[in-house]
Amino acid sequence: MSEVLEKIWQHQQISRVELVEHTGLTSGTITNLTHELIELGVIREFEAVSGNVGRRRVMLGFDSRRYRIIGLDIGRATMEIVVVDLNGKIVRTIERDMSDRKGPDDYFEVIDPLLREVKRDIESEGYTILGLGVGVPGPMDYGAGTLLDPPNFPGWKNYPLRSVLEQKFGLTTLIEDDARTSAMAERWYGLGRTTQNLVFITMGIGIGGGVVTDGKIVRGTNGLCGQVGHMTIVINGKMCDCGNRGCWETVGSIPGILSRWSGGNSMEQLLAAVRAGEPEALKCMEDTLSYLETGLINVYNLYDPELVVLGGRLYPYLADYLLPVQNHLRSRLYAFAKDRLNIVPSTYGTSQSAVGAAALVFGFLLSEPVRLLALTEG
Repeated sequence: MSEVLEKIWQHQQISRVELVEHTGLTSGTITNLTHELIELGVIREFEAVSGNVGRRRVMLGFDSRRYRIIGLDIGRATMEIVVVDLNGKIVRTIERDMSDRKGPDDYFEVIDPLLREVKRDIESEGYTILGLGVGVPGPMDYGAGTLLDPPNFPGWKNYPLRSVLEQKFGLTTLIEDDARTSAMAERWYGLGRTTQNLVFITMGIGIGGGVVTDGKIVRGTNGLCGQVGHMTIVINGKMCDCGNRGCWETVGSIPGILSRWSGGNSMEQLLAAVRAGEPEALKCMEDTLSYLETGLINVYNLYDPELVVLGGRLYPYLADYLLPVQNHLRSRLYAFAKDRLNIVPSTYGTSQSAVGAAALVFGFLLSEPVRLLALTEG
C-alpha cells in the first residue's frame, strides 16, 4: 500500500495500468489496494484521460475531501499554524509574533487557544484530522519527544513537547527539528518530486540545516546531522550557545550579523546603509557573504547534494547577492561538479517550517497508512 501511495504522489495522478507498470504488482493487487484506499478516503478517481490505444484510463490522485493535517512551527521569534489537505494545498494559516515571549508557558498562552480553535473549526466542517506535525529548534530526543537544550531558545531545556501536545489536543503528534521540517516541505510538497538528494539551509535568528538523502531525512547518531549553523567558520571565534567557538550562527545569523555592525539594530537598517555606501555596513555585508560562501562550500563537499535550498527570515535580505556567491562557489568546487551547482530559494518562504511540519504527517501516511489511519480513528 505504501508503494502505491508513493507512486501516486510522484505522478500526482496516475492510472491503475501505470501503477502495475511502475510497481511490478499484479493488476488484481493494484485493484484491491486502490479500492481500499478509495474506501478510506485517501485517494479518489479523477476524470478519465485517453490512453495510447483503446479505452480511456481513469486516473487516481489524493482525495482532498476527507482529511486535514495541521502543521505547527514554534520558532524563536514567531509561531505559525497551517492547515493543509492531502494534496499539500494550504487552506488556513495563522502567524503570531513571539519575540517578546520566553519559555513554554509563555508560548502556550498564544498557541493553546489558537490550536484549539483550528481543531474545532476543522472538525465542525466535517473533516478528520490525520495528525499534528511540529517544527521546533533542536536538538531533541526523538524517542521521548523531548527537546534537549536548543541554542538561543531559553526555557525549553528538557521540555517534553510531544507528550504535552498529545495530552492537550488528543492528536497523533510528530515533532522534528525546524530545519528538517523545512527540508520535508520541499521533499513532499515542493521540489522533492524530482530531487532525491537535497540540503535545506534556514537562516534567521539561528542557522540550521536539513539533509534529505535518497528521499529520506538523515539525522545521524545523535540527531546532529545537518547542524550546519554550528560548523566552525571563524577559528577561535565567539563562543556559541552550543559550546563551540566560531560557529557560522555566531556571525551569519541575524543576531550575528547585527552584532558586527554598530549603525543600527535591524536588517532593514543595515541594507539601507549598504545601499547608501556606508563603509562599515559594506564591510559587514561583505563578511556576511564570505561566511555564507564558506558555509555553502562546506555543505557541498560534505553532503554532495543535487540541490541546496535557502530559506528563513534572513534569506530575503541576501537574495540579491546570491548570483555572485554562486559564481564564487563554482570556482571552488571540483571541476567535474561545478556545472551541477544548484542553489534555489525555498518554495514556501517564511511558512516553510510550518508546511514541513504538516509534511511530517503526510510522510507518515505514505510510509505507514494503515497504522496512521488506525491511530486517527482510535
